[in-house]
Amino acid sequence: MTASSPTWGDIERFVQADRWRQIPSSERGGRSSDHVFYDKTLPDGRLLQTHISHSRKKSMSPGRFGAILTRQLEVSRAEFWECIRSGRPVDRPVPLDEPDERLHPAWVVNVLVGELHLSAEQIAALSPEAAEQLHDHWAAR
Repeated sequence: MTASSPTWGDIERFVQADRWRQIPSSERGGRSSDHVFYDKTLPDGRLLQTHISHSRKKSMSPGRFGAILTRQLEVSRAEFWECIRSGRPVDRPVPLDEPDERLHPAWVVNVLVGELHLSAEQIAALSPEAAEQLHDHWAAR
């Protein structure tokens, strides 16, 4: 999709190029799932794990993408896209991107979660303006 909002198919292309192992469902207890699970053992012995949605064309919010890069894949945005482009695995460790600034003020998130019962994914998908408009609409009721 775009450099800041990839699809789950982009994540799949990355794990394939970076030589991750798809975890068979039999290793996860045989449960069916809406996700495909992967792991990768790094040369230092650490085990990375991630999963992707079966909806390969569905994009994700920039915040979610940043969290996946940092916490699960342990690569920067530049390394992620270069790995897909070149088809070569990432030589870790690499410098990671700085975490994204918080998208929404805490008071807006509190209302969106506590009163409107939105999920973290729904909140992450909202622009700061849309989140505040949603709050204002709710507050006017």
